[in-house]
Amino acid sequence: MGWIGVAILGLTIGIVANAVGAHGRRQTTINLIAGLFGALGGQLSFGWFGPTVAGMTLLPVVSGAMILIVIGTVAAQALQPQ
Repeated sequence: MGWIGVAILGLTIGIVANAVGAHGRRQTTINLIAGLFGALGGQLSFGWFGPTVAGMTLLPVVSGAMILIVIGTVAAQALQPQ
């Protein structure tokens, strides 16, 4: 359940990021993928740190997803033609 929970939480963070900001369809896909891989990367890198719920550590999962979503948003805006 741990890795499935991490994936679900990462996708949920991507969905929330889409709800908060006004983005196009391309940015929605970037946010979902970045949330998923950020959560998985955070769990793999710092899975020993922070409170554990359902086999996943919340702090690394949430922060990893948020960091990759911010990087993806900045990169997409920088590459977008003006």
